[in-house]
Amino acid sequence: MNTILITGANGNIGSYIAEYYASKGDTLHLLYHKSDERLLKLVNAYPTIHYQTCDLVDLQQVETACAKLREASGSIPEIIIHTSSKRSTDFAEIETSSPELWYEIIKNNLFSVYNLLRVNLPLMKEHDYGRIVLFGSNVSRIGLPKGTAYAVSKAGIVNLVRSVAQELQDYNITINALSPGPIQIDDSHFSEEYREFRKRYYAKELNQIPKKRLAELDDIIHVCDFLTAENSSYISGEEFFVTGGKL
Repeated sequence: MNTILITGANGNIGSYIAEYYASKGDTLHLLYHKSDERLLKLVNAYPTIHYQTCDLVDLQQVETACAKLREASGSIPEIIIHTSSKRSTDFAEIETSSPELWYEIIKNNLFSVYNLLRVNLPLMKEHDYGRIVLFGSNVSRIGLPKGTAYAVSKAGIVNLVRSVAQELQDYNITINALSPGPIQIDDSHFSEEYREFRKRYYAKELNQIPKKRLAELDDIIHVCDFLTAENSSYISGEEFFVTGGKL
């Protein structure tokens, strides 16, 4: 059994991944920011789950939350799955987009990864073992009109993966990006404006997906299993696309 740190653990993807690994008997360190309704259901069902709230952009909060999780579980994370992300919500072309939102998206999506790795990599190095999966997006290679900040931040994550993989070449630690296309999720908690944006965008994308369907959460889990396996030690610094054949 492994100890797995999952961020964005109250989100659609994060909570699904958490339930999957908890059902296998793994010990989970879950980080979330504000809402915890999905987590409470999991915590009541699985005794191996430990969770803490923190703002991933705040290094001190990340340090404190991770320390509390290690103390509560008596173990350090061997696997990190980072799903937390902030999306573009103004749906504007770059010259009319909000500079404040641009700043918030870049800050949230890049500094959260920096803080997460800064806190946990020393422990992984000390034990000479780790598997890290950072969620990117297919927009890292195709762009996202009227969502440039999000696309830029995801491309930044991918290049961070390539760079850090080289820094870790002397350790049994791998780091890879998992970049899905549109995923079928429950979007009822999103604003009406964002749901309409998703509906239009996904309808357009669906016509270009050879498999003729959106990705399902099980499709994502299978790739996570592959990238976090002990015998995947030769695979690092890569970006894995889950797009149903769309290039």
